Amino acid sequence: MPLSHAHFNIGQVVQHKHYGFRGVVFDVDFEYSLDEQWYQAACKAMEGLGQPPIAKNQPFYHLLTDGSVHESYVSQQNLCAAMDVAPVQHAGLEALFTITNGQYIHRYSVN
Repeated sequence: MPLSHAHFNIGQVVQHKHYGFRGVVFDVDFEYSLDEQWYQAACKAMEGLGQPPIAKNQPFYHLLTDGSVHESYVSQQNLCAAMDVAPVQHAGLEALFTITNGQYIHRYSVN
């Protein structure tokens, strides 16, 4: 069953359901948009955890990964809202977001 809308917002802190890392959403693809090699590797990793394959026809989120200089690309089925409210630490955070009252506000948002 295809998921037709994103459950998470730009600036929202989310957590990977299986690996536990957190990140701030900075972009959303409404279906898978990377290469087939990445997709096959991600499905193999989920299979190793006893999880179902990753569906391509769902939102995928670009994350600034907490405690890292890397970005992550994660399917909606593998994310949940983060319960940890500690600030996210990422070198690229200040270039994309301002923080107001604990909320990550995208610097280039259209209001």
